[in-house]
Amino acid sequence: MHKDKEVLKAALTASSGTDSLLCEAHRCSEATHQGLAEIPLDSFADHAYLIYSLDFSNNVLQSVPADFFGFFPSLSSLALSHNQLQTLPPGIGKCASLVFLDLSSNEISSLPDDFANVMKSLRVLILSSNPLFSLPACVLSSTALQELYANQTGLEELPDVFPEHSELATLHLADNAICQLPPSFTNLMQVVDLDLMGVKWIEFQDAKVSITSDAFLAFTSANPLLDRIDKKVCMCIFFVSFMSVGILHVLAIQYFSSCRLVGLK
Repeated sequence: MHKDKEVLKAALTASSGTDSLLCEAHRCSEATHQGLAEIPLDSFADHAYLIYSLDFSNNVLQSVPADFFGFFPSLSSLALSHNQLQTLPPGIGKCASLVFLDLSSNEISSLPDDFANVMKSLRVLILSSNPLFSLPACVLSSTALQELYANQTGLEELPDVFPEHSELATLHLADNAICQLPPSFTNLMQVVDLDLMGVKWIEFQDAKVSITSDAFLAFTSANPLLDRIDKKVCMCIFFVSFMSVGILHVLAIQYFSSCRLVGLK
């Protein structure tokens, strides 16, 4: 035992950081900006079951190994953002402990068929900057999800599936073409951060932004949840959002958190 302590002390003294004390598998689990064209599963060998977090963001990955999700049964956090992925292999439903998933800035057009299984555990899902054009109902109907980021995904509408007991606190749907919010949107009683930049009331003509207070009031009146906001408050939001090119953060920050969705019951 004494000898083991001396060896460990020598290793700590010689180390300039923690990397030298990590096994190869854990060193490879954080591999950002490495120019990786493929995920080196061999590097994880017999230690894959000990890996809880993987970050392969900012590489040049075009695919994920077919057996990737089954290879890491204990995975709780996965970041694959800023790559060139077009699809994900099936099997993500096997990751029963996954709570954080970042797939942003790829070329993903659809999610695996078993994605509904992982929605039972996911707390944070980041899908922004992918050509999805629609969100699976299982994403919006989740009662576990707390943060959803789906900016710039080509959305034109949302399924009317928001659950009554939603835990969603952050919802970012900026830079989409959504022009109508579904009735079940009013179930989002926990939302404190809502981003709807790029909604229909901003019009582009001859490369110039055209926006009127009437168009903004018409948008809020036509959508559930937003039509509960007092018109005087709407006008305050309109003038602030006009200066910030339509960001509704002021609505979320000032009214959602303090009034619980502006007094919705």
